[in-house]
Amino acid sequence: MITVGQITGATPNGINPIIAGAQCSTVTFNFVTSMYMPLYYGPNGAHPAVNYSQSLAKAPIYSNGDKTVTIHIQPGLKWSNGAPIDGEDVAFYYYLLKAATNASPANWCQYASPTEFPYNVKSVSYHAYTVVFHLTHAVNPNWFTYNQLQDTNGGVYPLPVNSWDVNSSGQKLTNWATDPASALAIWNNLNTLGTTLSDFMNPIWKVVDGPYKLQSFNTVNSSFVMVPNPSYGLKPKPTYKLMVNSYTSTTAELNALKAGSLDIGGLDAGTQLGAIPTLERDGYSIYGGPGWGWFGGFYNFKDATNHFDKVIGQSYMRGVFAQLTNEKAIAADIYHGWAVPTGGPVAPYPVSPYVPSVATKSPWPYNPAAAVATLKAHGWHVVPGGQTTCAKPGAGPHQCGAGIPKGTPIKFVWANQPYSASSTGVLESEVFSSEAKKAAGIDVTFATKSFTILTSDYNNQVPAGKQYVNDWGVNNYGGIFVDYYPTQDGVMNTTGALNVGYYNSPTANLLMDHSISSPSAKAIANEVSFFAKQQPVLYFPVPDQISVISKKVGGMTNAFLQLTQGQFDPGEFWVNK
Repeated sequence: MITVGQITGATPNGINPIIAGAQCSTVTFNFVTSMYMPLYYGPNGAHPAVNYSQSLAKAPIYSNGDKTVTIHIQPGLKWSNGAPIDGEDVAFYYYLLKAATNASPANWCQYASPTEFPYNVKSVSYHAYTVVFHLTHAVNPNWFTYNQLQDTNGGVYPLPVNSWDVNSSGQKLTNWATDPASALAIWNNLNTLGTTLSDFMNPIWKVVDGPYKLQSFNTVNSSFVMVPNPSYGLKPKPTYKLMVNSYTSTTAELNALKAGSLDIGGLDAGTQLGAIPTLERDGYSIYGGPGWGWFGGFYNFKDATNHFDKVIGQSYMRGVFAQLTNEKAIAADIYHGWAVPTGGPVAPYPVSPYVPSVATKSPWPYNPAAAVATLKAHGWHVVPGGQTTCAKPGAGPHQCGAGIPKGTPIKFVWANQPYSASSTGVLESEVFSSEAKKAAGIDVTFATKSFTILTSDYNNQVPAGKQYVNDWGVNNYGGIFVDYYPTQDGVMNTTGALNVGYYNSPTANLLMDHSISSPSAKAIANEVSFFAKQQPVLYFPVPDQISVISKKVGGMTNAFLQLTQGQFDPGEFWVNK
């Protein structure tokens, strides 16, 4: 048996492979992917690419001017009930997904826009182990493979049509491909059973194709046990039981590691690096690497409290916030070197194969004096250590900005995870707050919320977020593991399900459209440079994902490297003899 740690509040809250917006998190994706294999699995170690050895299909073939995508599923793969995994299972996923997103974009956490998957597919044809997507227009093959078919930690999941084509009454609905109402009824049944913890042991979820199947799930603390799926058709085949235990804090998890009761866990770079010598002495290996994506605080462009929506809507203001963020000091003093400073959506490390290094440089380096000068130049009465307010209202070049009344303070609520779950997130926000107050009279009030609340309730794109829209100005739940082709589409486009703060820029939308339709390297470079300049979020250093692994645990090299990307693939680990 191998034991793995997770922190309370950052635990799986969905089992349906069509993961809804309210269930969208890396831990939920890891949980689902342990049981349900995506068509294309990634990353390939720490490289932003598909790992075809762990994928259900061979590389997609593009034809007809990149408007037709042909996929060949590896033959011989089976569901745990013995049924073959074939093209019909892929088509089943497509039609259910389309019905779900037609009902509400919030029903899929990777929804990006009404012109993208599944809507950029005009029709689907399938026969035996082949499925063909006929697209509405030409696409960038890199984008479509990595960000539509594969997608970060998920993507297209074949679904067991022979077992799941039922509604909540158990009625068989075989017309899901021709009747959207039937497809929606099937999805509604899966969603109801897939988001209620007490239903995770429902027999419907026993039909799996991944390396593991769920043996038990604790609805009180979300600990769970998985056992190998003997029908799993890829290699290596897991041979051990997996127990994932919940801990109330990173301290509790570290204590379990020290006691030898936990085989795989993590370290908080802000408070726990001093434990490394003891852990190494006791038979653990410790390593880490920066994740593929960005970390930082989402701005809330709808928070009307103190007119913050209008204040943060000014691009110069977001540049001021960036200049008040001492990323180098945060990386050195809080993460103790286990982080990479950045100033935009693509960090300098790990190196992107798609973006030139010049596009990753921030045009807003740390410079409090310049930040204050910018505020004064835009009509703000700056009171260092006090409360800065708008002195010259208006939309002119030397005024505060449209919709900002005279006397408006720069004041907002910053929401973090608890210190016990993420000390670094709390500490880095305090560094910003202290500098902003001292140098520029910006007032930050902190609020502590669980990871689940920050990613579901504090999300302007989901229905539940409407009642909380004025409760927060910055949401620092962690960050985003960006798709391997690093467009911010789905995260920063107006309709993106992960656009938590509702950033809305027609120029950005156009640049993202170019990135996903043109194979030109210039298109993605232009997009990344634009976001680095516009600062739609407050970027912080990208931290290393630090893993602690008992030497009794062996595995494929890729499995260990994937941990640096927040991806846990239990099928590629084993117990050393």
